Amino acid sequence: MTTVTTSDGHDLAVHSAGDISKPTVVLVHGFPDDHTAWEGIVERLAADHHVVTYDTRGTGASGRPGRIADYRLDQLAADLQAVIDHVDTGGGVHLVGHDWGSVQAWHLITDPRVRRVLSFTSVSGPCIDHVPGWVARKAKAGRYGDIATMWKSPLYMGLFSIPLLAPLLARLGLIDATLKLAIKAIEQPEQVDRRPAGPSARRNAASIRIYGANVISRLRNPARGGTDVPVQVLTPHRDIFVPPVTQRDPHPDIPTIEIREIPGGHWAPTYNPTVVGDLVAGWIARHQQADGLQDMSSEEVR
Repeated sequence: MTTVTTSDGHDLAVHSAGDISKPTVVLVHGFPDDHTAWEGIVERLAADHHVVTYDTRGTGASGRPGRIADYRLDQLAADLQAVIDHVDTGGGVHLVGHDWGSVQAWHLITDPRVRRVLSFTSVSGPCIDHVPGWVARKAKAGRYGDIATMWKSPLYMGLFSIPLLAPLLARLGLIDATLKLAIKAIEQPEQVDRRPAGPSARRNAASIRIYGANVISRLRNPARGGTDVPVQVLTPHRDIFVPPVTQRDPHPDIPTIEIREIPGGHWAPTYNPTVVGDLVAGWIARHQQADGLQDMSSEEVR
């Protein structure tokens, strides 16, 4: 393990596996995970890649700032860029994000100042700034049923955005108990049994501040547009938190994008790592050379 110091003075715990001479891929976990959520993906990729994981602020062995403002996406994207700058061996890196890790990566790649990113794979985590535009496009097309699939998001995101209450729920283990039931219901049973630890809001309670720091402010004042970084969107078909339909109409200003539906639930990177890992490896291989990019059409994988 190594550490990277953020622009505001907090240390991030960074882990790596594989050969540094191979293509570098940086994996960014979501809430309430830490870097261990990627163990299955690391096992799949390490033979042919330099694989980097890290504990985002408020999780694992990384620093745990106590202010809600410390978890704003601008700062989280700066943290990710600092990790990229630290681990890149000169050939650029490929990003993979899940849940809030994906949200952070979206925030970075839609910044025109982004450096050294060759491709991005997003799993179950949209760019928050893109959500109002998505809703507007669906409403204009009369696709109100698509909008209705998002009904759960305001409920739990609103609850998790309440200061003091949300961290308390995490520390008491109430969020973990709910997530355990959801995992048992939607993920592959044999994979759940093989990786019983799962996410832990109790262990990573500080990171729940990410909701209060970003949800309302980003939806109210979206500022991010498209990106020139090639994007692969993986949508688990049993995802009850980020329904696949909400991922099928991305921002119109992304020239290179491919959308694939995959087996599994919200935690597919943890409980279905072979499928996710294979698709990530394929996307990296196709976009290793930044000047060899081609537009991709949407495709579904069963």
